[in-house]
Amino acid sequence: MTLARAKTKEEKQEKHQAIINAARELFEQNYSLPTVATIAKKSGQAKGTVYLYFPTKESIFLTLLQQHYKTWFSDIEQTLTNTHSLSTLLNCIVHSAAKDPLFFNLASLSCSTLEPAADPEFVIDYHQWFNEELLNIATLLNQQFSMLSKPHCLSLMTDSHALILGLWQQNQKNGQYFFTEQATSALARLWKGYFAQ
Repeated sequence: MTLARAKTKEEKQEKHQAIINAARELFEQNYSLPTVATIAKKSGQAKGTVYLYFPTKESIFLTLLQQHYKTWFSDIEQTLTNTHSLSTLLNCIVHSAAKDPLFFNLASLSCSTLEPAADPEFVIDYHQWFNEELLNIATLLNQQFSMLSKPHCLSLMTDSHALILGLWQQNQKNGQYFFTEQATSALARLWKGYFAQ
């Protein structure tokens, strides 16, 4: 059964999110991208309706990934605001990302699969938003750890993101089960190097 046509802004937002939620549920089944037709059926929409909201299935999943990054950035910002403990911050960076397996699975597909097939305008906006969020966190880091310049703080956050994503990918290949401990230790070594400069 197809849902009624959305007329108000709220109804459109609900339909938009319903498509994302359906895509998430399907992706979680085996961590592969379902077809637009499957997403449409799961969300109770016509296939054409899904295309009104998202030009490609990859755009749906990039939007879902952005929602996960919003949560991750928010958790880091809250931790930076509420504590001066470096170990608490490093734990947050790793554990906030690792708490939902979907996050790393989608992030691993971002450059190779999602971005090349997503709407180019959305990808540009997505990168601009991502970089602005990193800069916001770099500013907070600089305020708390004034011995690091703002460019160093930005570089540190970029390296931290790449490190934990890369370690997660390596962890999947090796079948190890101690990712959070391994990533937190590696992150501590990375940050120690920055503070030693």
